[in-house]
Amino acid sequence: MSCNNLRGVSSKGLYVDKEGFLRDESGNKIVLRGLNLGGWMIQESWMCPVTGNDRGWANLDTIKAMESRGWTDAQIQELFSIYQDNWITEDDFNFFMEKGVNCIRIPFWYRNFMSDESGAWINEDDGSKTKTINPGFTRLDWAVKMAKNRGIYIILDFHGAAGGQSMDHSCGTLGKNELYTVSQYEDAAVKLWSAIAGRYKNESAVAAYDLLNEPQNNGGYAGTNAWEPGSDRAVHETVRLYDRLYREIRAVDANTIIIMEAIWDMNLPNPEYVHSGELDVNARYSGKTASWDKNVMYSMHLYDHSKQAIQYRINELIKTRSRWKVAVHAGEFNNNNEGNQAFAYSQYNIHQINWNMWTYKIAGANMGNWSLYQAGSKPKADPVNDGFNTIMDKWGKTLRTFTPGTNEPANGFTATGMLKYFSDGLLY
Repeated sequence: MSCNNLRGVSSKGLYVDKEGFLRDESGNKIVLRGLNLGGWMIQESWMCPVTGNDRGWANLDTIKAMESRGWTDAQIQELFSIYQDNWITEDDFNFFMEKGVNCIRIPFWYRNFMSDESGAWINEDDGSKTKTINPGFTRLDWAVKMAKNRGIYIILDFHGAAGGQSMDHSCGTLGKNELYTVSQYEDAAVKLWSAIAGRYKNESAVAAYDLLNEPQNNGGYAGTNAWEPGSDRAVHETVRLYDRLYREIRAVDANTIIIMEAIWDMNLPNPEYVHSGELDVNARYSGKTASWDKNVMYSMHLYDHSKQAIQYRINELIKTRSRWKVAVHAGEFNNNNEGNQAFAYSQYNIHQINWNMWTYKIAGANMGNWSLYQAGSKPKADPVNDGFNTIMDKWGKTLRTFTPGTNEPANGFTATGMLKYFSDGLLY
């Protein structure tokens, strides 16, 4: 079978074949190639129009600042809805289709769906009914529709869990890695994934569920819960939680591919490995459980700054697929300069590794090759001092990438050098 990256979404979704490659229902090999919609459903201050230093301000800080000013949940939700309405529009999806993108990875966090860390549903709506008034499900429903109508797959990426799955601000919670040690937070994660799986289990445009983004990324912090990435304890806690999330999802959805991320090297177990022995937090894969199915994809994020290091990580992915017959994925990557980036793209494509570059757009900062489009001069919303209407204006139509109905950049957005890789046949 040929590898066809422009094939539309199949009616029954994708599956992992016996050699670790993705195929559609007709047996056509599919390699996912596309983008991350970073900063859309969960803001990161370094790349979004919000005040805060990189790794010094998280999305939850913005919410808490607004709450401290007496703004209601409805007011805060209104501001984030305006922001999300404008950060990504139908014009962006038309652009993805024009460029041949066949996969979009969508980072989300628990606060899109839940009003607090206890796991209370916004509007008491768990997404189980066809018509939803929960803003998180409403937003994902729209994105899935936009993608499916254009032959594009979606990866649902759980970027931020209650309590934090890492110390880094990218999970929406700063300096807090308590997902693994506080049962309330773990239960909220299970609750959310079960609801998402229940809603999208029959949606062929949803290619995969990415269980946790960058678990155990210590973000430069030290502390009791900042286990060293790759250490036995960090891997143990991550795999333990993956195992629970995997089983809870499979109880609802038997077919959708499940992505598990390694951080920062390939430290995940053989999915056929049957864990045995007494629970030991100092052993990576201890505990009693059954094996996972083969409809899984192992993912790594490659932020390496030399071709040698990039090749080393890519070899890890190739070896993992060959040895265990799981699909493999570069879920995020940026490699410091255009030469390294071009090398990474070429190696992914040569070896048919699924990939999603980080990221599509940036506003309020000039970050070079970190995105396809940037608007560095955008004023940043200050949730501590700006008035409600001021933030509404800063998060309004001025954040739209294109002139409505076109792919002509507007509102100060300009293409970076990375766009050429999407314009020169990279995806074909």
